[in-house]
Formats: sequence, C-alpha cells, structure tokens
Amino acid sequence: MNPKKLLLGLLVLALGAMTIRNLTSALFTDTERTEDSTFTAGTLNINVDENDGTVFDNIVVSNIGVDGTVSGGKTWTINNTGSVPGNLQMQMMSVVNNENGCNEPEALVDGTCADPGPDQGELGGVVATVVILDDDATGPNAPATVVTSTLATADAGSYLSQWNSNAGIVTIPAGGSLTVTMNWSNNPASYGNEIQSDSLSFDVQFDVVQVTPEV
Repeated sequence: MNPKKLLLGLLVLALGAMTIRNLTSALFTDTERTEDSTFTAGTLNINVDENDGTVFDNIVVSNIGVDGTVSGGKTWTINNTGSVPGNLQMQMMSVVNNENGCNEPEALVDGTCADPGPDQGELGGVVATVVILDDDATGPNAPATVVTSTLATADAGSYLSQWNSNAGIVTIPAGGSLTVTMNWSNNPASYGNEIQSDSLSFDVQFDVVQVTPEV
C-alpha cells in the first residue's frame, strides 16, 4: 500500500473518532441557583439575678463563737435571656479553707497548726449546706433538695455530681427562669477549738448548655 494513502487513512480515522467522542459527551445541561439563602444562629445566654458575667455576692459569716450557731441562705434567680433552651448545672468552685495560724487552744487539738496555709482549715467541714431547686421549667416535684454537702475543700466536687444525679436534666426554655437556693448551717456539737481563726471562701458557678434535639 502507498505509505501516503495509509497515513491519510489513519488521519481520517482519528478525526472520525474524535468527532464521535465529542458528540457522545455533548449532554443537555441546565443550571439554577438560589439566592439570598440565610442561616442565623440562635442565642444562649443566662444571667443571675439580672447580672451578666461574674456576679459578686458578699457572703460573710462572722463571730461564729458568739453562740456557736451559724445559719443563713441565698437564693439566685437564673434567667435564660437567649432564643434557645438550655440545660442548667451548678457547681462549687475555688473552695478554700484557710488555717490562719493557731492560738494555744487550737494548737492543742489541731495537728496542722505547725504548717498553716491554704486548704488546712477545718471551718468548711462543719458548715453543712443544702441546695434546693425550684424547677419552674420542667420538674413536677418542685422545689426539691438536690445537694446535701459540707463546704470542706474535699467535698467541692460533690455539688456537681449530686446535681447531675438528683436534679437530672434541668431545662430552662428561651425566656424562662428558675430559682436555686443554698442554705447553710452548723451543729455546735460538731466542732471545737480546731476551727478557731479559720476562714472559708468559695464561688458558686452556674453553667448552661444548649439543648440538642433528639434524632
């Protein structure tokens, strides 16, 4: 066969194949586009007694030795000012019992007086607390005692664990509110000279987490 005719034949075949390929890939298409689509996130925010951020409460217990009895309480109103519901938790933070040195009567009964410092005092261990939840939002048995503990440093974690166990899921709907009360007291027969000059400080923290819908 003539080489020129062979080359021409291959070129025609290649062009034909290219034409077929282009024809088979020319499918019908159409494009539509939506405009002005908007996703807006909801808000979740709580305030405590109408205060946002850190709430400073000055709780003072003084002159415990006058009659040997300490008692009192505090009620907080938790408001959900956001647009979505949230689950509430309460925990005790920064519980510190200070020894503040020892006089002679305390030194006779308190073995830690040789090393005074943070977390050595015994005052919190003789102050019993009860946390009461007035669950206006979800609970059928309000008010209910959800935490019973002392203010000893070692007991700080029991507030959150008891809240989760006894209160369960505490939901505040958007725009809703509920109250949490903490009462404290002591038994004069439960302590002696070991608490002389001791001091106690603590923070109460409220957290709210967005409710996730069930799938």
